[in-house]
Amino acid sequence: MPSVDAKSLDLLIDRIGVCMSYAPQARIFHENDSAENAYKVVSGTIRTCKFLRDGRRQIGGFYLPGDFFGLECAERYTLSAEAVTNAKVLVIKKSVLTAAAKHNAAIEYRLLLLASRELAGLQARVLLLIKNAQERVGEFILEMEKRTKVGNAIQLPMKRQDIADYLGLKIETVSRILASLESCAAIELETSHRIVVRSRSVLRTAMEDRSKAALSNPPSRTNTTRKRSDCRSVRARARRRVLSEVG
Repeated sequence: MPSVDAKSLDLLIDRIGVCMSYAPQARIFHENDSAENAYKVVSGTIRTCKFLRDGRRQIGGFYLPGDFFGLECAERYTLSAEAVTNAKVLVIKKSVLTAAAKHNAAIEYRLLLLASRELAGLQARVLLLIKNAQERVGEFILEMEKRTKVGNAIQLPMKRQDIADYLGLKIETVSRILASLESCAAIELETSHRIVVRSRSVLRTAMEDRSKAALSNPPSRTNTTRKRSDCRSVRARARRRVLSEVG
């Protein structure tokens, strides 16, 4: 049934949706705009965000091809939406979707499922933001591995500043943790937009290693030796975990 629901909604959206193209950084809608439309990403990447009074930006989510956004039931959008890369988006009138759902149980079911997934994503995000810095970065890597992996590499369409604003961290902290995870052989940074997960065990062990400050503290000459020791310790615990799971 779920596959039929998805097909029914996709056929409807292909028929009634208007395809719009956006350049990087282009605004799709503003916070507090009337929430008349829903959107489906055809290509590229979209981010939703909120600008705080002090000028800081908080990114609410990244949307990839096939993802829907703007589905909230409120009268006005609670976040702004912008293109991260060149993007194409199908724009659908919510009033048309509502009318179609009244006459098609499959479409109604699919819309409810999409709305529940969006709510689950918001709940997961709240839980993410109460974790420590290395846990946030690690969870982001694992999330993007599920969503953007091509071959053995994770493709990151967003910049480091986007990642920092999504995780509620400073860009320096994100870069420092990524470098530390690479030095522990958890990941390999091929480029600023390509990451290879070399060992999920080491990555998860580093994420759980709350007693070690090496992954989140600024580097200094005095803690370089300790940092290397911490990385060796992380790798050793990861090996023990794998052996215990196999046993």
